Amino acid sequence: MQRLRPSLNAVWQGIGAQLRNPSGLWGRTTGGVMAFANAKPNTLAVAALSLRDGESLLELGCGPGRALQGLLRLPHLARVIGLDWSEVMLAQASRRNRLAVEAGRLVLVRGDFARLPFVDELADAVLAVNVVYFMYGSAAVREARRVLRPGGRMVLYATDRSAMRRWPFSGRHTHRLFDNNRLTALLIDAGFAAECIRIEGVDAGFGIKGLLAVAQKEKGSSPTGAASRWVMQ
Repeated sequence: MQRLRPSLNAVWQGIGAQLRNPSGLWGRTTGGVMAFANAKPNTLAVAALSLRDGESLLELGCGPGRALQGLLRLPHLARVIGLDWSEVMLAQASRRNRLAVEAGRLVLVRGDFARLPFVDELADAVLAVNVVYFMYGSAAVREARRVLRPGGRMVLYATDRSAMRRWPFSGRHTHRLFDNNRLTALLIDAGFAAECIRIEGVDAGFGIKGLLAVAQKEKGSSPTGAASRWVMQ
């Protein structure tokens, strides 16, 4: 049994690494798991965005494109952008939303959360479901705030650390875990004002405790200073 333990740990770390950056055959399988596991968190997060006519949205870590598929059913969105680092996930998102991509309603971009290839104040809303675990430090959330227009909002979902710590794939090698206080601190460190942050506990399905954060960029606020690296036409 002792000899099996290091091998089992390596398996769990491998699963955690696939969740962080799906690749290869296992990555394609991971996409299906993500689409299933994120169904209710996606529904809760999209509802919290309270999207309005003519708004544009950026999803960070769009994965296999299931949330994008639902968003594209909203005819009033002006622009929808999905960003992911995984080429496997972008391929799945493209296939799932092929007609929207061909029609120019959806743009899919490969990029790093911490160095978003977009101009300042690009989007009215940013969606990030089950990806904050892979955002080491506050740089990625600071970038999300930079690309938000004044008055825009970011909705971020994370499974509470009380649940995550029981799952062997979410170890320190691949995941950063959050409770309410730690998630609040991350958003404040990224430049969101404390009074513009709301976090509530939610049922993410199957009795799993989740955290749903809504952070609004103050009207009249200026970008955080990061340089624009890519212009979305």
